[in-house]
Amino acid sequence: MPPAVHPVHALLARLKFRHLRVILALDELQSAAEVAARFHISPAAVSKTLGEVEAIVGMPLFERGRRGMRATDIGREMIDGAALVTAQLSRLAESLQAVRAGTRGQMSLAYRTTSVQPALAQLLCAFHAGNPGVDISVIDGGIMDLISQVEEGELDLLFAYEDPRLERKDLRHAPIIPGQKLVIVASTTHPLLGRARITAQDLADQQWCIPAHGARMLHHLHTAFRALDMPPPERGIRTSDVTMTVNLLQAAHFLAVYPERIAAQLAAANLATVLPFKLASQVEPVVMVWNGALAPRAPARAFRDFILQHAAEMPADPSAWLANAGLMNPANGS
Repeated sequence: MPPAVHPVHALLARLKFRHLRVILALDELQSAAEVAARFHISPAAVSKTLGEVEAIVGMPLFERGRRGMRATDIGREMIDGAALVTAQLSRLAESLQAVRAGTRGQMSLAYRTTSVQPALAQLLCAFHAGNPGVDISVIDGGIMDLISQVEEGELDLLFAYEDPRLERKDLRHAPIIPGQKLVIVASTTHPLLGRARITAQDLADQQWCIPAHGARMLHHLHTAFRALDMPPPERGIRTSDVTMTVNLLQAAHFLAVYPERIAAQLAAANLATVLPFKLASQVEPVVMVWNGALAPRAPARAFRDFILQHAAEMPADPSAWLANAGLMNPANGS
């Protein structure tokens, strides 16, 4: 008598990749007709495929209602697992294609703070010089969209301020830049720069580049002025765009608040001057975020490991330690 097949192995032997694709599409579109249109098959074929999966699982995966199809509890668990499997298979296909094309794979990243931009730019240049065959993409987007892309495996690395929205089941993060003091920058010819003593009232009387509603810097600006027992600035122009703020600082006498690293960048470029006034407010650390449930792409793993290795010694200007540090090459596995 042949040995009994383990139930888990029997279930896996019956599940097909097309099953996973269909239930993921049903979860997204909530309509068999729309899934059929996407895959260029009939609605009956979609229903048949779903029936096959539910027969394998032994329980319904979706509830049918007037507003569409909604996943059951077991359906949601299977959808989450299917998303990981398909993302990992996609990465495997990318790796195989990279070998066939003679390249070294792909890496995508995004950042949501200018604080990390100079160091990240130099790191990317050094990495690209040592790994010219890697296809590197820097992605733009809102924080919630970028978090979703990391969860789905589309984005390898995200650099952002520490944020409760990053606390997701599969996301891992490591501090890259410690928390920074909040400082005031001024136009290079601002009248306050000539004063021997600057008061909180002096600050309140100026025109400001006020961060946009809901922006992190607006919260920190309000916190700083509450600590001074002063209402927050209300005169000026509301913008969270760094480029627009720089242009406003060049065009007229404005004040703005930034983390000290960004302020140092503006001062070094002679685009602004740091005002000698201490604020009792600090911004959160900058963290690097990745999906811990997915095996990383080789270039992303090498780049991530290098940053983790040297994050503790990263100064405002990373060129000094970049000159003495070697980047790991994903091609040789070092």
